[in-house]
Amino acid sequence: MTDTRSPLSSDRIALDYGLRAQVRLLPYALAFFGIGLPIYIWSALSFLSPVMLGLNLCLFAVLWLAFFLMKPALKVEGATETLEPEQIDTRLRQQWLCGGLWALGVMVISLNVADSGPDAIIFLTVCAGAAAGIIFFSSPILIFLLTLGPMAMAGPIIALHTLPADGGAGSLAHLVTAGLSLALAFGLVLNRHLREHYLLEYRQLKLSLDREQMLKTRDELSHAQMALMQTLSHEVASAMRGLELTLSQSLSLLARAPAPKKQVEQALTTVNQVLDMVTNTVDDGTARSGRLSVAPEPLNLVALTEELSASFAQMARAKGLEFQLHLPTPLSDGGPDKGAVIADPQRVRQILTHLLTNAVTYTVSGRVSLRYHSAADGYVRLEVTDTGPGLDAAELEQAFVPFARIMRTSSGHAGTGLGLSLSRTLAELMGGRLEAQSTPGLGSRFTLDLPFDAQAEAPLPDSTEPEADTETPANQTILLLADDPLEGAQLRNLLEEMGHRCLSAKSRTRALSLAQQGRLHACLIATNSFEDLSLPQNRDKLEAYFTRLRDTQSETRLRILALLPDGEQAEALSHMGVLPLLGPVSSAELTRALIQSDAE
Repeated sequence: MTDTRSPLSSDRIALDYGLRAQVRLLPYALAFFGIGLPIYIWSALSFLSPVMLGLNLCLFAVLWLAFFLMKPALKVEGATETLEPEQIDTRLRQQWLCGGLWALGVMVISLNVADSGPDAIIFLTVCAGAAAGIIFFSSPILIFLLTLGPMAMAGPIIALHTLPADGGAGSLAHLVTAGLSLALAFGLVLNRHLREHYLLEYRQLKLSLDREQMLKTRDELSHAQMALMQTLSHEVASAMRGLELTLSQSLSLLARAPAPKKQVEQALTTVNQVLDMVTNTVDDGTARSGRLSVAPEPLNLVALTEELSASFAQMARAKGLEFQLHLPTPLSDGGPDKGAVIADPQRVRQILTHLLTNAVTYTVSGRVSLRYHSAADGYVRLEVTDTGPGLDAAELEQAFVPFARIMRTSSGHAGTGLGLSLSRTLAELMGGRLEAQSTPGLGSRFTLDLPFDAQAEAPLPDSTEPEADTETPANQTILLLADDPLEGAQLRNLLEEMGHRCLSAKSRTRALSLAQQGRLHACLIATNSFEDLSLPQNRDKLEAYFTRLRDTQSETRLRILALLPDGEQAEALSHMGVLPLLGPVSSAELTRALIQSDAE
């Protein structure tokens, strides 16, 4: 709903702030009159009868009671701009009534002793002091100052002027009149100053609220942009991985066709570049929003470097480059089995992949090397060295600036200019550092230092040949349930290239019918999504289907695998005895999955 209220005028703003200031002054006003009460009683004892003094004290008691009863109603919460004009008018009347009672009380008490003779001079002087206090406490609001001030002044001035002129009453009357008039003038000056202060405070509040709203809008827009970027990147990455899988499978069919094979290899390289750009762009946006996170853990850095070296050595050889991997022996003074690097495995892989890709891409001739240094000063160092074109000091500094690319060396190469800046950010998030040295014409050296814990234990490398409890995962009959024709054809070709016999079905009913016709070893489900398994009825229905599917195989236990493009509902499927896989899947990953499910 749109707020259709017109903005408050400067007079209304000053009035609201004045009312608030007067409420804050209430305790001081009551304290002022409380301190003056003993002086008032002392000055009244000399000429007032006990009855009159008691009546005056009763009047004070009534005034104090009225203040305490109305005080809760005078407080207001919220900003000025959220108030209705009617609310301000109501508070104005209430607070004027409270001040009017005190001003009227001072006037009545003063006029009541106007004929009491010279003995009332001190008493009326005290009343004049009370009138000055009312003027001061009325100064935050101009209308109060112009009405309550003269009302409070009138009583003591009139009473002093009615006293006999002898005994100094005449001179005192003129002095009190001048003093109260001067107090009223000072009150007007103070009110003018307070009005300017109120408007300045309101403008500051308005600017603060506007700034908070702008920051909130900016954060919401940033979150929306990041969510959109992540969604789009996920969809693009999924499509690119599917294309990568298709191209990888096509390479095996083009062994005797060099020209098409080269074109497919170039297309595969482009796909990998697009995937890297999407990943770097999303990670850089996440880092800029302060939401990029890492998950450090003990890491087998040797296994990781050996794995990366194997793939990049092949890439380097394809360009006619020499690739070298240097591993120290032992890895530390305590031996290779003691201590471990503490870092996020995926982020370390991301950093090294970028550094090695740059080294191989930009090096025309010579060599690329990856060197692992022993632990020192609590760090382990990885060095990526190349004999590429090299960079001067200004170019090297520019290389770490987001979206900045060195045209002298990067011309003709795809990229976003985010890799090095993102890699340095990731290294720092893991408690490490990324530095570089380069010489034009000689090459570059990038050093990645990662934290090393001598008490941690590095995980054992994954076994590439796990043992199965039953039969080997070759020459098996696998039921493929895929509702997408293209994806089904790709998976069928992949399974047949792995040496398996494949039966295809597009629906669960058809898959169940095929399973009843003969022996099966495994069932691979690639239907992209399952029903919402957080609902008990859906979960029970799917579990009953899996039970019927397994019951078709009396001799062996049917292994069921599910290919999930987004990884959702993996936990629920695991509880049903289904092995979830994150798609798209390669032949090596599928082989490991078949062995794993077989072993279970």
